[in-house]
Amino acid sequence: MHGQLDCALHGLQQLAYARITREFHQAWQARTDCPASCEAAIGESHRRVQQCEQVLAQLRLLIDDPQQIAEIKIARALYLRLLLESAPVRLQSWSDSESFDDMPKSHLFEWISYDFERLELAELEGSMTPEEAASYAQALDARASSSLREE
Repeated sequence: MHGQLDCALHGLQQLAYARITREFHQAWQARTDCPASCEAAIGESHRRVQQCEQVLAQLRLLIDDPQQIAEIKIARALYLRLLLESAPVRLQSWSDSESFDDMPKSHLFEWISYDFERLELAELEGSMTPEEAASYAQALDARASSSLREE
């Protein structure tokens, strides 16, 4: 079972990265006079998204235990929370009220990542059953307690 959990979490992260990369290439192309290489990068990113979606669809057929599905959702939500906690460092002093035109590529990528992470977390939290939400809250409390002990 642990192998399926790891495989599912890895697949979800690959899909998230592929989606972020696709969005980044599209945003970069819209912002610049990008040559055909941008089109090729967008096409490759789109193919990667489709490939990841196919792998996850096949995995969903294998994982039909509601308890396993709950574990995957909770683990993914916890991971997204960790990513979002790193946002101040990743985004530094940039504000969403500033223009995208002057933003470096790396910063644009991080900003898109941040948006996707927030949206995915909201979607996951919103789709949790009451039991999943309770387990998730317990996991958050345990993580917070562990964090306090380390300080």
